[in-house]
This record gives sequence, structure tokens and C-alpha cells, in this order.
Amino acid sequence: MTLSAPNPIVGLGGRTDHIATVPHLDPARLHLSPEEGSVLALVGRVERIDAVLSRSSLGEARTIAVLLSLRAKGAIVPARVVQRATPAAPSLDAAMAEEVDLEPEQKREIIDLERSLDGMDHHAVLGVPRGATAQEVKQAYYNASRRFHPDRYFGKNLGSFRARLERIFKRLTDAHNALSRQEPPRPPAAAPPQAAPPPQAARPAPPAPPVPGRRPTAESFAAVTPPPPAEPPPPAPEDPESEARRAERQARFARHPYMARSHKLTELIARGKAATARGDFERAYQDFNHVLGLDPKNREVASLLVDARRKHDLHRAQTEVERGQELEMRGDFSGAQAAYKLAVSLNGDHPEASYQAARVGRELAQDPQEVRALAQRAVELKPGRADYQLLLAQVLLVAGQKKQAKHHFEEAVRLDPDNAEARAALKKLRWTFS
Repeated sequence: MTLSAPNPIVGLGGRTDHIATVPHLDPARLHLSPEEGSVLALVGRVERIDAVLSRSSLGEARTIAVLLSLRAKGAIVPARVVQRATPAAPSLDAAMAEEVDLEPEQKREIIDLERSLDGMDHHAVLGVPRGATAQEVKQAYYNASRRFHPDRYFGKNLGSFRARLERIFKRLTDAHNALSRQEPPRPPAAAPPQAAPPPQAARPAPPAPPVPGRRPTAESFAAVTPPPPAEPPPPAPEDPESEARRAERQARFARHPYMARSHKLTELIARGKAATARGDFERAYQDFNHVLGLDPKNREVASLLVDARRKHDLHRAQTEVERGQELEMRGDFSGAQAAYKLAVSLNGDHPEASYQAARVGRELAQDPQEVRALAQRAVELKPGRADYQLLLAQVLLVAGQKKQAKHHFEEAVRLDPDNAEARAALKKLRWTFS
């Protein structure tokens, strides 16, 4: 019996729904495959799902699998297109539809501020009037930092909003530094009065020359010995106002957000390694990705990120296989097929994912070449499974490749002599070849 796929696509929506590329997306950081890059180019800023499927050269089934992979990587999001009353291009704010750990009010505040930055001067960015004192500038900067510093949302899924927050915070910091340098210099403190120099002691009279023939006495030796050098005067006490200003500068420097950068990087790396050790690869990936956002040239963390992503994909692939089996039990064969294909895209060496994707794809009468490739991959990865051999033989037989099909039917019977379906097909083929 052939099952027909319903119109909605699980994980994406209806075929007439829209999808959009996440704003300010950096594809290089997602390590997209060539297929994912080509499909992402078809999506562009925003596009209907059925338009992407019709324009893709990969075939509908493969394109759906690639779209689901892009959705899982955070490259695309469902979008809502609002048609204006007057004839105009559809307007879209894909960022507001992005699924992140932010409230709608926070999203709107971040989006509005970022879009207004280019037209604002330093005073407007910080929200202070012209002529504001240094203390007012500093207080405004700290208030804004508590709202827009990226570390305030540490551990949350921010998606494209992380780049927006980083741009806003950099602009706040630049405004603070520029306005702080405009503080008028304070008048120099009055020099403390110099103490009057102590009166010099009267020099002793030079000793009388020794009398010839007279033995020198102790008094004469003492008279010619120079006195020890005087102790240096103690340093003048430091100006109390200068000392207070230096202490205030040191305290302000210690409170600056960038001073915590090194400590934050160390903490994130340690936490990511601990998450990897306990098998929480998604958390490890988020932590290492956060580190690279702060320190893009960190090669050690780049390697750790790749390893965490690989382990995350392996774990996610197994999860998708189990999800596909559950969907299949509920009768959602299209959703199950999408889950199996996503598992294959995450882990191309997962034999069960390839087998299940080929089996359900054959039932749904999908692309025969793709079904054959999946079945062949399952046999290559695990040739000792009779059910894998049987499925490949059936696919080859339908394709008219009887000789290759006969070989795999024989392998299925060898691995499972009681397999009635394989034995019957092999018997029929032997009559054909005889």
C-alpha cells in the first residue's frame, strides 16, 4: 500500500507558509554543507516553502531534509508575512518570530535600539543631556549595561539577538569613553608649603698640622676623620587629593565590564569541558560558541567546539531516529521520514537511520534514486543485517537490476534462512535466470 504525504511538513509548517534567514547570520560559523548553502541561498531573506521546493535541484525529499537541518542549526526560522493594505512588498520582521529566550518586549526594545544607533550621537545613545557631568555619564552607562550587556543573558539561547546586543553594548562603551574624555581637567592642587631647611651646623675648624717629632693622639685622629653622612630627609607626604583620585580611577577600572572578560572566558571553557565530560553536548556547544564570540582567534576552543558539535550531532541523530519511530507508530509517516532524513544528515554513518529513511521513502513512493542510495548506505555500514539486505534487494528489483537484486536476496537468506519473503523472491528470480 502506498501512503500519501499530507500537505504540512513537520518541523517547517504548511507548504504555503514562509521561512526566513535569521538576520545577520554568519554561515561560516555554522559549518554548512554545500547542499545546505545552496538551499539557504534559495530562501534568501524570506521565501515560501513550496517555492524553495520547486526551485531546488535536490528533489523535494532531499530539500525538505536540508531545510530541517538548517532549522535545527538556527539558520532559518518560520516567518509571518503581513500584507499591507496598499499594494506593496510584504513586510516581515523575522527577528520577532525567532524562537529565543527573550520576551517580546525585550526583543522589540533590542531591535528598535539597534536600528536607531546610526542616527544617534553619544549623548543620545546614553540618554544624557549635553553638558552632563562625568558622574551622570558614568551612571547612565552602568544603567544601560545592566540592560544590554550580553553577559546578562548568560546561558540563554539568544540566536541573532546576541550579535545585536554586542553591537549595542560596543556603541554604549564607545559613547561612555568619548564623553568621559571630555571631562574638564581639575585645577592642580596647591603645593604643600616647604618646610624651612634646617640650619647647617658650623663646620669644625680644620685640625692643626702635626708637629714633627710628636706622636699623634686619639684626639688628632678624631679631628681628621670625616663625620658620617647625614640621613636623607623623609619623603614629602603625598597629596591626599591625588591619592584619592588615583584610588577612584583604580576602582572604576576594576568595575569596567571588560575587566571580567578573561575570567568569563576561563569560566566558560571550564564549564564547556565539564558539560562534554557528562555528555551534555548541547550545553558544551553553547559555551564554546559563546567563547568564540568573545575571542574568535582561540584555536583551542575552536577545536573543542568542532568536537562538541560532532558529538552533539551523533547524539541528536539517535534522538531523531527514536522520534521517527514514535511518529511512525502514530501514523505520521511524512514526519517520520523527515526525522529519519534529519538523522542521516546529522550522522551519515548511522545505519539504522539510512535503513529507516529508505524503507519509509519506498512506502511513500519518493525519489527512487535517493531511496536506493539510502538502502545501499545501510548495507555498506552494516552488511550483516538480513533486513537491510532484503530492502536493498527489493529496491534493486523494482529498478530492473535483477542480477544485483538476486545477490542481495541470497545474502538475506544466508543471514536469515527462515526469511520467507527473501526465499520466495529468490525462488522467483532463479526461475527467471534458468
